[in-house]
Amino acid sequence: MAEYMHYTIYLQYPCLFVVSISNLVYRYGLILVQFNSDVINMDFVAIPTKCREIVEVYNGIEKKVRLLKDSLSTSLFIMLANSFFNFYTCLSTAFLRTNPPHYVLEAVCNAFTGIFTITTLTIFLSRIPETMMTIKTTLGSLIEEYQCCLNGGKEIYLLERMEKKDIIYLSACNIIDFKKTFLLSAFGTVFTYGLIIVNIK
Repeated sequence: MAEYMHYTIYLQYPCLFVVSISNLVYRYGLILVQFNSDVINMDFVAIPTKCREIVEVYNGIEKKVRLLKDSLSTSLFIMLANSFFNFYTCLSTAFLRTNPPHYVLEAVCNAFTGIFTITTLTIFLSRIPETMMTIKTTLGSLIEEYQCCLNGGKEIYLLERMEKKDIIYLSACNIIDFKKTFLLSAFGTVFTYGLIIVNIK
């Protein structure tokens, strides 16, 4: 019974949380991808009259993404802290002189959970800022392509303001932004401290 509880708390629950959060973020990403696709496929003639609508739709999506960021911030921090704790538990177990089989199995499970959590969250959560950057690129092309056709420059101003908006990065308590470059720094930190642990006499 104790082993089942340990398995559930340390392996099953974290993986379920990661899959749930990744699925939620993926669906938000689909909204951004659909918006970008709609802007790209917009009729040439409709651009001047649709500028305000484009901005309003994007502002609505941006509010939802900010709400998602605020809602997940603390949970993401706890999950990251748990993942790094799993890594260091695995490292400390790996360098014991005597390793009973159940310790080895636990260390492998801890390492798997840590790698799965950090990698999956980083890949899925980094897609939102990447898609927002793609939208900014699309808007830049749109402004250049249709500049001569927009009336009086007012619509251009709306699109330019939208293009200059900041990219939203999902973060863990505003301490760590989830970018793909985070994977390199995260695993680099783990291996650096792993070497320190190995060399401690």
